[in-house]
Amino acid sequence: MVFSACSKLEDLNKNTKDFTIVSGQSLYNGATRALCNQLNTPNVNNNNTLLYLQHWTTTTYLDEPRYNMVTRPIPANNMNTLYRNVLANYKEAAKLLSERSIQLDKITQAQRDNQLAIIEIMSVFTWSNIVETYGDMPYTEALNYTIPTPKYDDGLTIYKDLLTRLNTAIGKMNPAVGGMPSGFDNINGGTAAGTVNWIKFANSLKLRMGLMLADVDAATAKTAIESAAPNVYAPKDKTAITYLGASPNQNPYYTELVVSGRSDFVIANTLIDAMQPTTPVPAWSVLKVTVTDPRLGIYTSKIADGSYKGGIPGMPNPFGNFSHVNPAIVTSTREVILMDYPETEFLLAEAAERGFTVPGTSESHYTNAVKASINYWAPAAVAADVDAYMAQPAVAYATAVGDWKQKIGTQAWIAYWYRGMTAWTSFRRLDYPKLIAPALHEEGIDKVPTRYTFAVSEQTLNGVNYTAAAAKVGGDTPLTKLFWDKY
Repeated sequence: MVFSACSKLEDLNKNTKDFTIVSGQSLYNGATRALCNQLNTPNVNNNNTLLYLQHWTTTTYLDEPRYNMVTRPIPANNMNTLYRNVLANYKEAAKLLSERSIQLDKITQAQRDNQLAIIEIMSVFTWSNIVETYGDMPYTEALNYTIPTPKYDDGLTIYKDLLTRLNTAIGKMNPAVGGMPSGFDNINGGTAAGTVNWIKFANSLKLRMGLMLADVDAATAKTAIESAAPNVYAPKDKTAITYLGASPNQNPYYTELVVSGRSDFVIANTLIDAMQPTTPVPAWSVLKVTVTDPRLGIYTSKIADGSYKGGIPGMPNPFGNFSHVNPAIVTSTREVILMDYPETEFLLAEAAERGFTVPGTSESHYTNAVKASINYWAPAAVAADVDAYMAQPAVAYATAVGDWKQKIGTQAWIAYWYRGMTAWTSFRRLDYPKLIAPALHEEGIDKVPTRYTFAVSEQTLNGVNYTAAAAKVGGDTPLTKLFWDKY
């Protein structure tokens, strides 16, 4: 007993099951999963964009579709996830891969360059989302634990730097070799074909970022758009993460709609009434069609009387009285999309209308986008039904009501189902469709929010920099227009 008492008790505190070495590929993989979950979850504590865009609405808890961002700290939760769980891990993954010998991994330098470029592309994608969501944000002093109170950088300056970083990453990619090793890239895999799709994704992202600057920096926008346009997605191309089915790697919609066992969401009347003929046409209808959209029966389910019925945004909506998300598309392994061919076609239609030099016409790109969206969501749709939908005056590009922003914006809003962040960004850039705020909206927020506010915690933890940033962007409110949102 005397001798045993002399042993070091500190050994009892060691966790012998801890990892001693973490690979850069593992950090990349985990960060990418965290990013895809955050951008695509319908969890009301993390992402309310589907509610803001009136694709969905709630049954009982009504703060979120009424634009309350404070009761549940959505801006802080979103910021913390993207900085801490995504960008910090991408930064560390790049560091580890840069330090690791290619001989040890038994790869070529070209493959290592591809791995680092993939991480950089995903970092740019994440940063672009942050700037599009908040405006000015910590950037040059961010992700540095020695700077606990980082300054906020100018949003336009960040955005232009991101385009430079994206161009550099594209230039470093070798399409003849693979990227991440097998099992560490659940988006494009580790083959040379996957690298080709990463290059398409990067160019599609550059196209979108260029259009975000079209109203504020025409020269930068033109360079980005016209260099990216010939190299974006082809039909059926997409960048989507594949889920594994078992917890914790399940599709986030499945987690919130099935695993949770809750009945919190119904489909909003705004979307349902835009996708089917309604008589009389309600005041809030954004598209007066005479032929039902082939995607309606895929997006949602019918109520007991055999019809589709949407709930009123921001009002109590008994779960059993309204249409829900179609259970057939709520599976644990279903992919979620970051970008795809329909989106790039909508973007090219917009670029053509803005006068940029891109292949094709605005009408051909618009038609391709809508048809591709229908074919993705409703692959069994009869061609004649698709053609009938496209031919009606409310949908055909030549006859649809409004200017090009209204035509493209309305159809993009319908196509970006399950993609709240993408739909919100498109809506804010094009200002269509015209969505009406709930009658009982949060005080002072009488329109669809145009940004997330800064995290409330920044007021106390980084007060001086927060105050300066709030003043610079024009006030830390949900209706402040960001630098790229001019109209």
